[in-house]
Amino acid sequence: MKQVSWRTEKDAVFVEARALHRPLFVLFACPKEKRAAPILRAESPALAHLLTERFLSVHYSSLKGIDLSLFPFDYEQQLMGLVLTPLGTTLARWGGRDQGSVASLVAFLTRVQAIPWPKEIPPARPGQTIAQRYPRFARTPRAAEACYHCHYAQDAAITEQLAAKTFQKLSLYRYPPPSVLGLTLGDDNQVLALAPGSPAQKAGLHVGERLARLNDKSLYSAADLSYALDALPAATRTLSLNGKRLTLPKNWRTYDISSRPSQGLVPPLFGFWEEPASGSKTLALKVTFLFTGERWRASQGDLRVGDIIVAVDNKTLPQMSASQFHTWLRMNKEVGQSVTLTVLRDGKRLLIALPCLALDG
Repeated sequence: MKQVSWRTEKDAVFVEARALHRPLFVLFACPKEKRAAPILRAESPALAHLLTERFLSVHYSSLKGIDLSLFPFDYEQQLMGLVLTPLGTTLARWGGRDQGSVASLVAFLTRVQAIPWPKEIPPARPGQTIAQRYPRFARTPRAAEACYHCHYAQDAAITEQLAAKTFQKLSLYRYPPPSVLGLTLGDDNQVLALAPGSPAQKAGLHVGERLARLNDKSLYSAADLSYALDALPAATRTLSLNGKRLTLPKNWRTYDISSRPSQGLVPPLFGFWEEPASGSKTLALKVTFLFTGERWRASQGDLRVGDIIVAVDNKTLPQMSASQFHTWLRMNKEVGQSVTLTVLRDGKRLLIALPCLALDG
C-alpha cells in the first residue's frame, strides 16, 4: 500500500495539479478532529489508492493565509473535504457532521473521480483571506494567532454584520442538514430513512435511493446537499430532488444550530452555565457555573449555583442541553427585553428576572 503524501502548500499545489492533469482533494481538518486521523493515515487500501493515483492530496489544518474565495465551504465544520480542478473549480464537497468516515470518503472519491471537468479559463481571484475579507478581524487578538480555526471565518462575518447593524438572526441557519427535508443519508449518499410526513417522504423518495441532483446542482454527498440548500432563499417553497417535487414549509431552514460556534457571538448573552437534570423530559437545567467579571454580573441577576431552571416566562419547555438553552434564548429574545426564569431553590419556586444584554467587550 502506497504512502499518501499530503501537500500543505498553497499556490504550488495547483501548479503541480495542472502539470499532472489531476484533480485535487483538499482536506480541511482541525488538529483535534479525531475522524481525521484514519484519513490522514489512509488506513484503507482503497483510500490510499485514490489519494495517490487519482487525486492530488492536500491537507490544511488552519485557515490562516487561505483564500476563502478559492475554498467555499461550511467553515463551521471541523472536517471538510473539497474536490477541485487544477484551475480551482469546486466539483464536490464531503464531510461535516453527517459524513466523516473512511468508508464514506472512499465511496465519495470513487464517484467524483469520474466527474467531467467543465470548460474553464484561469479565474481572476482577488486575495480574500479572513483578514482581507473582514477588516475588523485583522484588529482582533485572533489575527495574531498561529492557527486559525475554520469557524473564525463565520465568526468574522457575523462580527462585521453586527457592527454594521445588518445582522439578521435567520442568517444563522446556514447549510441546512438533510434532516430539514426529512432525510437520513448513508455513506454512498443513499437514503437510509425518511421522516414520516416530511417533504421528502411526501414527494415519494424511497429508502435506498441515491441522491443525485437538487434543482440544477449535482449531488455527491450530504455536504453537497447542504451547500445547495444554503444557496436557496428562505422564501423557497418548492424544489426538485432527483426529479421529484418537494413542497417546503415556511420555516424549512430552521434546525438545531446549538453546535455551530458562531451563534454564540449573537446577543443576548447570559453569564451562567448549566447541565441537564437527569430523567426529566421537560426543562430542568441545574446552574453549575456563574461567569466571573463585571461584564457578566448584570446578566446573572439573583441566579445562584445549584438553582434548577424549570420554565422561561412561565412557559414549560422540552428538556435540552445548556447549549440548546442558550441558543433558544438568543433566538427568541432581543437585546433590551427581559426574560423571567422559574427556578427551584431549596424546595421553593422562585421567579428571577434577567435583562437581555449585548455584553460588548
